[in-house]
Amino acid sequence: MAEPQTEPHAVTCHWHPTVPTGLSCGQCRRAICTECMVQVPVGIRCRECGRAQPLPTFDVRPANYARAAIVAVIIAIAGVVLTVLLALYLGGLAFVVMPLGVGYVAGEIISRVVNLKRSRGLMYIAGGTVVATVIISLFLLDFRLLGLWGILATVGGVLIAIARVRL
Repeated sequence: MAEPQTEPHAVTCHWHPTVPTGLSCGQCRRAICTECMVQVPVGIRCRECGRAQPLPTFDVRPANYARAAIVAVIIAIAGVVLTVLLALYLGGLAFVVMPLGVGYVAGEIISRVVNLKRSRGLMYIAGGTVVATVIISLFLLDFRLLGLWGILATVGGVLIAIARVRL
């Protein structure tokens, strides 16, 4: 009887020794399975040679968050002052105009301060700036000034603010 032929030196994955494979890393030439391979612009690499690095746009460091938070506080203070002054002349219309303006300014300035980086944390900071401005302004003035249009303008201001730092 003929015995089944087995390869004496079957190629197996470097990280999974039980998985036979015909793939190899284009840089270090290690044998890799489909689970260990990483597709890069220059071919197929193993997980060590093809380490994924975040794009600079999405690589937000704690210093960037600190800068964004400081700028958000400054914008919120300026927004509260302007909202109070505008409310003395326009009444409740100030809560329709100012959240949209604060949202635009917060999104633009925070985005530029962190060098056009994007992250979920920056979205929270930019949106929180608008909400904090409206809430503090309402505490200083009268809660009756905020109507349905003011609430919709606040939501719109938050959406405008996070649009610049959205993922």
